[in-house]
Amino acid sequence: MKTAKGKKKDPKDALGRLVRDLKEKPTLCPVKSYPGATLARRSTDTSLPTEWSYNNEAVAAKITQLFGRWAKWSREGGRVTTSQGAFVLEQRPIKPAVRMPDVAYTLRDEKDRGLDRTQMWTYRGEPFDPSFVVEIDKLSGRGSQRRALNSKMRYEYFRHGVQLGWLIDPRPGHYKMYEYYLNERGQVKCSDDTAWRDLDGRDVLPGFTLTSTDLEMVLDQDPGSSSEEEVDFACPERGCGKRMRSRGAWAAHAEWHRAECARRKHLAKRASN
Repeated sequence: MKTAKGKKKDPKDALGRLVRDLKEKPTLCPVKSYPGATLARRSTDTSLPTEWSYNNEAVAAKITQLFGRWAKWSREGGRVTTSQGAFVLEQRPIKPAVRMPDVAYTLRDEKDRGLDRTQMWTYRGEPFDPSFVVEIDKLSGRGSQRRALNSKMRYEYFRHGVQLGWLIDPRPGHYKMYEYYLNERGQVKCSDDTAWRDLDGRDVLPGFTLTSTDLEMVLDQDPGSSSEEEVDFACPERGCGKRMRSRGAWAAHAEWHRAECARRKHLAKRASN
């Protein structure tokens, strides 16, 4: 490929511009704008994302689901996010310090925390942090991320306001859990117990317990409902009368009624504003 003066462009120059723009530009970077940065070169010269397995994602999804239920039924509210949700821990001259924990919980109602639209929809604005984070990765053996994640917990997450953090290694034969918390003096502590066990939410997540068996069922792909005994439930909601033959079906049906009621209230509130 040649420039207007007949000189060939160096593919590395295009690749360098692409890498720089990916880091600095707030918008998407069309590959066509970087001739010479072929797929082969991009795969060779740029770093790949951190290794992430299907089972890690399944565990993160399950924890997110359990937290969502807890936030709803406990009336604690708040928001539960996955690694798709980013937190700006610190604004820096070149670019902000952005972290994306596998699971995070942020206290109820952003308005109470003084967050504005810029903070909630972009990486700009004042930094803010979640109350609780979970990182899922290798914590022992070859390729262990234990040391890096320990530093991340202590000097990034907790330094900026996180109050509770868990590290989880769900690999068969490598089951480990690390719990980080603040003691009475406000110091970051890591529990000496690293066994695969149930984890308590302490005062940060009152009433929440992560049951290790729930994670094992996800890893074993056990839906937990195939052997339910047959029952006969009738919906007590006025005007419904639907009958269910399993507790799972009844729980799902009751949740539909709850969600439908919440939707009606939300629409009525919007209409009155």
